[in-house]
Amino acid sequence: MKTVYFDNAASTRTDPRVLEAMLPYFCECYANPSALHSPAQRARAEIEKSREKIAEYLGAQDASEIIFTSGATEANNTVINAFSGQMLVSAIEHPSVLNTATATQRAHLIPVDESGLVRMDIYAQMLEEVRPQLVSVMLVNNEIGTVQDIDTIGKMAHDAGARFHTDLTQGVGKCKMDLAMRPVDYATMSGHKFYAPKGVGALWVRDGAPFHKFQHGGTHENFRRAGTLNAPGIIGLGKAIEILESDAEEDNARAKAIRERLLDRLFQLPDVRLNGHPSGVPHILSVSFHRTEGESVIINLDSKGICCTAGSACSSGMHLKSQVLTAIGLPDDWLRGTVRLSIGRFNTLEEADLAAEALVQAVSEVRNLAGFAAG
Repeated sequence: MKTVYFDNAASTRTDPRVLEAMLPYFCECYANPSALHSPAQRARAEIEKSREKIAEYLGAQDASEIIFTSGATEANNTVINAFSGQMLVSAIEHPSVLNTATATQRAHLIPVDESGLVRMDIYAQMLEEVRPQLVSVMLVNNEIGTVQDIDTIGKMAHDAGARFHTDLTQGVGKCKMDLAMRPVDYATMSGHKFYAPKGVGALWVRDGAPFHKFQHGGTHENFRRAGTLNAPGIIGLGKAIEILESDAEEDNARAKAIRERLLDRLFQLPDVRLNGHPSGVPHILSVSFHRTEGESVIINLDSKGICCTAGSACSSGMHLKSQVLTAIGLPDDWLRGTVRLSIGRFNTLEEADLAAEALVQAVSEVRNLAGFAAG
């Protein structure tokens, strides 16, 4: 049975070109890059090349603004925990922002509209009333693909005297960066969302922005993030960014074509709705089937070799309501029947046809078992 993978928002396959760039730093040039001898300095030199590639891609003013981390979760925790005052975060943030912020008991959630966009009128009021130290709003939502206007949101934060943080993870390769030219102070990302390996990411801190290290130990990353540098992962991260610079346009065109193919077929079913803003990123497709159990659909699809999720992989299988779908006001009889298909570089139109056929069949079978007659 052919496996068709449409869960790329959870994790992408490592690009073979990325793996090829990484391999020498496992068994050949394996020295700790903080040492002074030649093998260590060779690894260090490649790490610095990756730092420069990432800084250039993000539009940072200087490569020294890049701090390597284990991923966006660590980077988001670093930023959130650096502030002791009040903060505003959107109601549809990734759990690594939302849960970290709410744990401080100093966070206030900015509501969103039914498409997932920040309610600017309420946000403006909250800035005036709360007077936050930090505002955190992600660029692209990982469940519904909605793209936020971080330029306006960031400027409003700055005008109110707050710092602004954005999680770029799902926007890398899909949206413009140009961070130095935008009202952003902190930005975070995870490599395994854009064909680099798991366990590596980056935190961008604008020069002059307040920073307090989250992880203590040695002098690594200019005293900002302790821990032996993950040389293979960092080199892979840099290579993945290099590939994005040449392949992103083709990747996005392919994703858009696949998304349209999926939608055309899925909307032949009755009682289907699309979640998120119509002009969201092309690689995330969230659809809800009325009065249908999404997890049952996912299990049915898995038996057919189709891999996708009922929402964010971070809460999948926990029988928890999606914070994102709840925040956009999706009623329970739609929310329970939500499936997220996320498209990647290695998907094809043929796979879209296979997935759509399997999904239509799965929804029909689950509805029949539940005794639900559409309409």
